[in-house]
Amino acid sequence: MQVDTGVVTASERFAKGASIAPSTSGGAGSLFGGDATVTATANLCRVKLQLKPTASSLINVEVWLPETWNGKMFGYGGGGLSGGLGQSATLMNTSAGKGYASATSDLGHTASTTAEWAGGQPEKIIDWGHRAGHLSAVTSKQVMNAYYQAPVQRAYFQGCSGGGREALMSVSRYPGDYDGVIAGAPAMDWGELMSQHVWTAQIRESAPNLANKFSAITAAVKKACDKNDGVQDGILENPQKCTFDPVVMKCSLFDTNSCLNNAEIAAMRKLYEGPKLTNGELLIPGLAKGSEGGWLMAYILNYLGGGPEYYKWMVYNNSGWTPSNFYLDTDVAQSRARVEPISDSGDPNISAFIQRGGKLIMWHGWADQMIPSANSVRYYEKAQALLGSTLSNSARLFMVPGAQHCQAGFDMVPHLEKWVEQGQAPTQVINTTQALFSTTTHPLCPWPQVAVYNGTGSTTTAASYTCRNP
Repeated sequence: MQVDTGVVTASERFAKGASIAPSTSGGAGSLFGGDATVTATANLCRVKLQLKPTASSLINVEVWLPETWNGKMFGYGGGGLSGGLGQSATLMNTSAGKGYASATSDLGHTASTTAEWAGGQPEKIIDWGHRAGHLSAVTSKQVMNAYYQAPVQRAYFQGCSGGGREALMSVSRYPGDYDGVIAGAPAMDWGELMSQHVWTAQIRESAPNLANKFSAITAAVKKACDKNDGVQDGILENPQKCTFDPVVMKCSLFDTNSCLNNAEIAAMRKLYEGPKLTNGELLIPGLAKGSEGGWLMAYILNYLGGGPEYYKWMVYNNSGWTPSNFYLDTDVAQSRARVEPISDSGDPNISAFIQRGGKLIMWHGWADQMIPSANSVRYYEKAQALLGSTLSNSARLFMVPGAQHCQAGFDMVPHLEKWVEQGQAPTQVINTTQALFSTTTHPLCPWPQVAVYNGTGSTTTAASYTCRNP
């Protein structure tokens, strides 16, 4: 079968209960929990496509078609740089059991922790940036229409991190691809985020022992700000209201892991604020107070992973480039000129998507250690300033207190479907956190509302809270 810019290369059937091995190994799955064999939740057909919109392109797309179809489709985005197809298998399998057809792509490459595939390959960068995601939507619908002999009634998309970048790309650049979109912890300002990662790696060099003090810093932040929301539970409802200054941890005599020296105080202040250009522009917000518990892994990944790989291969195509070569003003200018018009999806003008009736749900964990949670707030408020107070009729943001990167105890899909299909906008979403011997539920509120404790009832039960404007 021919599809736009490509062909169907294979198809195979699986009975409910059969094992489905991933189509490819590697890819981002090694970092983001994919490439796993799953047990089919329904009788289904798996179709593989290869797309070649340019001579140097090779985009792999996979479409899962359940025997019993509800007329809807889900597109899934991958984390990080994506690559490979396996990391969406669990979600696609779950969707098949509920009657959804689904699709995902490798964004035109199969690498996981390196961006070497992008070196000297401008068309592959375009594929990764936005073209592969769009063509995946177009061609998967063609396959579904042919297989079921009926058009797709509703098209949805969801992704987190790099998949969140893909989600907002569909909203801003290709508003006709999907009727409803869920964007979790979106890495939408990709170039700015990668610049922040390299900048963070440089800060690490200025305060080499800081990582050993993150636990003490976390405790100090909670001591200073945990009660701001009226409940002492170890979680900050809104970290932007926290006024903690790391200077309160200044070492008085000996430099131990429970105090901070002058270089570490300066480093922490920078990390909280975010990188600034010499003209005073805040490139991207800093990491939130209360997120320090996850910084150790982020420190490692920032130094070894995304940021350096981005500059080495996408911006400069120079295998010898290292973070020591990085100068914020100069390199950000090159990033903005060469890659960000392709990669970034942070354009707040989503009017075309809204005008065709599209609905967008964004969510972000306040304690995200990889992507600044405040950047989602900044994006939403920019969109609100541009499009007006009616934005909430079509797009809503839910911040998740205490949640780290892409950590979700909720399912946004039913809320999105009710909004798109019945016109019922989500007024709150219940987040569930499981501990060894306990379960906590907490309401997530549409920004700028926050959950306020009613003064009675269990503080670990959502019914004890009300969403209110601050």
